[in-house]
Amino acid sequence: MFRSRYEHTIDAKGRLSVPARFREVLAERYDDRLVLTNFDRCLVAYPYSEWQAIEEKLASLSMASPEVTAFTRFFISGATECEIDKLGRILIPQVLRDYARLEKDVVIAGQLRKFEIWSKSLWEEEMSSTRAQLQALRGAVAQFGL
Repeated sequence: MFRSRYEHTIDAKGRLSVPARFREVLAERYDDRLVLTNFDRCLVAYPYSEWQAIEEKLASLSMASPEVTAFTRFFISGATECEIDKLGRILIPQVLRDYARLEKDVVIAGQLRKFEIWSKSLWEEEMSSTRAQLQALRGAVAQFGL
Protein backbone atom coordinates (compact mmCIF):
# COMPACT_ATOMS: atom_id res chain seq x y z
CA MET A 1 0.00 0.00 0.00
CA PHE A 2 1.10 3.54 -0.69
CA ARG A 3 1.25 5.63 2.46
CA SER A 4 3.00 8.75 3.74
CA ARG A 5 3.93 11.87 1.82
CA TYR A 6 7.15 13.08 0.30
CA GLU A 7 8.38 16.39 -1.02
CA HIS A 8 10.28 16.24 -4.31
CA THR A 9 11.10 18.47 -7.24
CA ILE A 10 10.38 18.09 -10.94
CA ASP A 11 13.30 18.79 -13.25
CA ALA A 12 13.14 21.08 -16.29
CA LYS A 13 12.24 18.13 -18.56
CA GLY A 14 9.26 17.15 -16.42
CA ARG A 15 10.87 14.15 -14.72
CA LEU A 16 9.92 13.28 -11.17
CA SER A 17 11.57 10.75 -8.87
CA VAL A 18 9.11 8.25 -7.45
CA PRO A 19 9.84 7.83 -3.73
CA ALA A 20 11.98 4.76 -3.01
CA ARG A 21 9.32 3.27 -0.72
CA PHE A 22 6.71 3.59 -3.47
CA ARG A 23 9.07 1.89 -5.93
CA GLU A 24 9.43 -0.96 -3.42
CA VAL A 25 5.64 -1.35 -3.26
CA LEU A 26 5.47 -1.38 -7.06
CA ALA A 27 8.21 -4.02 -7.25
CA GLU A 28 6.58 -6.21 -4.59
CA ARG A 29 2.97 -6.00 -5.75
CA TYR A 30 2.86 -4.62 -9.28
CA ASP A 31 5.29 -3.78 -12.08
CA ASP A 32 7.14 -0.63 -13.19
CA ARG A 33 4.20 0.88 -15.09
CA LEU A 34 2.05 3.67 -13.77
CA VAL A 35 -0.95 5.37 -15.31
CA LEU A 36 -1.19 9.07 -14.51
CA THR A 37 -4.35 11.08 -14.92
CA ASN A 38 -5.86 14.40 -13.89
CA PHE A 39 -8.25 14.57 -10.97
CA ASP A 40 -9.28 17.07 -8.30
CA ARG A 41 -6.49 19.67 -8.82
CA CYS A 42 -3.73 17.04 -8.77
CA LEU A 43 -2.49 14.01 -10.68
CA VAL A 44 -3.28 10.49 -9.61
CA ALA A 45 -0.80 7.67 -10.26
CA TYR A 46 -2.19 4.15 -10.47
CA PRO A 47 -0.22 0.93 -10.80
CA TYR A 48 -1.19 -0.53 -14.16
CA SER A 49 -3.29 -3.39 -12.76
CA GLU A 50 -5.23 -1.02 -10.49
CA TRP A 51 -5.87 1.20 -13.52
CA GLN A 52 -7.20 -1.76 -15.51
CA ALA A 53 -9.80 -2.40 -12.81
CA ILE A 54 -10.96 1.23 -13.06
CA GLU A 55 -11.24 1.01 -16.84
CA GLU A 56 -13.28 -2.19 -16.58
CA LYS A 57 -15.64 -0.59 -14.05
CA LEU A 58 -16.09 2.54 -16.17
CA ALA A 59 -16.65 0.44 -19.29
CA SER A 60 -19.51 -1.35 -17.52
CA LEU A 61 -21.36 1.90 -16.78
CA SER A 62 -24.00 3.39 -19.06
CA MET A 63 -22.65 5.96 -21.49
CA ALA A 64 -26.22 7.27 -21.71
CA SER A 65 -25.60 8.95 -18.37
CA PRO A 66 -24.28 12.49 -18.93
CA GLU A 67 -22.35 12.28 -15.64
CA VAL A 68 -20.59 9.06 -16.66
CA THR A 69 -19.78 10.51 -20.07
CA ALA A 70 -18.42 13.74 -18.62
CA PHE A 71 -16.35 11.97 -15.97
CA THR A 72 -14.97 9.44 -18.47
CA ARG A 73 -14.17 12.19 -20.96
CA PHE A 74 -12.15 14.04 -18.32
CA PHE A 75 -10.56 11.16 -16.41
CA ILE A 76 -9.77 8.67 -19.18
CA SER A 77 -8.70 11.19 -21.82
CA GLY A 78 -6.13 12.56 -19.38
CA ALA A 79 -4.60 9.16 -18.72
CA THR A 80 -1.03 8.47 -19.78
CA GLU A 81 0.99 5.32 -19.20
CA CYS A 82 4.40 6.09 -17.71
CA GLU A 83 7.24 3.68 -17.08
CA ILE A 84 9.68 4.23 -14.27
CA ASP A 85 13.17 4.66 -15.71
CA LYS A 86 16.37 3.10 -14.33
CA LEU A 87 16.87 6.11 -12.06
CA GLY A 88 13.39 5.75 -10.52
CA ARG A 89 11.82 8.66 -12.40
CA ILE A 90 8.69 9.15 -14.46
CA LEU A 91 8.24 11.70 -17.21
CA ILE A 92 5.07 13.70 -16.63
CA PRO A 93 3.61 15.05 -19.88
CA GLN A 94 3.35 18.82 -20.15
CA VAL A 95 -0.45 18.78 -20.44
CA LEU A 96 -0.71 17.01 -17.08
CA ARG A 97 1.88 19.28 -15.48
CA ASP A 98 -0.13 22.27 -16.69
CA TYR A 99 -3.40 20.87 -15.32
CA ALA A 100 -1.95 20.23 -11.84
CA ARG A 101 0.20 23.38 -11.89
CA LEU A 102 3.34 21.33 -11.35
CA GLU A 103 6.35 23.55 -11.78
CA LYS A 104 9.12 22.63 -9.37
CA ASP A 105 8.16 21.72 -5.79
CA VAL A 106 5.68 18.86 -5.46
CA VAL A 107 4.16 16.67 -2.79
CA ILE A 108 3.66 12.98 -3.47
CA ALA A 109 0.93 11.61 -1.19
CA GLY A 110 0.17 7.93 -0.67
CA GLN A 111 -3.48 6.95 -1.06
CA LEU A 112 -3.44 3.19 -0.39
CA ARG A 113 -3.68 1.65 -3.92
CA LYS A 114 -2.64 4.82 -5.71
CA PHE A 115 -0.76 8.00 -5.00
CA GLU A 116 -1.30 11.65 -5.78
CA ILE A 117 1.12 14.22 -7.17
CA TRP A 118 0.39 17.78 -6.06
CA SER A 119 1.87 21.19 -6.61
CA LYS A 120 3.25 22.03 -3.17
CA SER A 121 1.25 25.26 -3.04
CA LEU A 122 -2.03 23.51 -3.98
CA TRP A 123 -1.28 20.75 -1.45
CA GLU A 124 -0.87 23.35 1.29
CA GLU A 125 -4.22 24.92 0.30
CA GLU A 126 -5.87 21.50 0.34
CA MET A 127 -4.46 20.62 3.77
CA SER A 128 -5.55 23.99 5.17
CA SER A 129 -9.07 23.41 3.90
CA THR A 130 -9.08 19.85 5.25
CA ARG A 131 -7.91 20.96 8.69
CA ALA A 132 -10.79 23.48 8.78
CA GLN A 133 -13.27 20.66 8.09
CA LEU A 134 -11.69 18.01 10.30
CA GLN A 135 -14.53 17.74 12.81
CA ALA A 136 -17.13 17.18 10.09
CA LEU A 137 -14.85 14.73 8.32
CA ARG A 138 -14.36 12.71 11.50
CA GLY A 139 -18.12 12.31 11.79
CA ALA A 140 -18.46 11.23 8.18
CA VAL A 141 -15.64 8.70 8.45
CA ALA A 142 -17.05 7.33 11.72
CA GLN A 143 -20.18 6.29 9.79
CA PHE A 144 -17.96 3.86 7.83
CA GLY A 145 -16.79 2.20 11.04
CA LEU A 146 -13.34 3.81 11.24
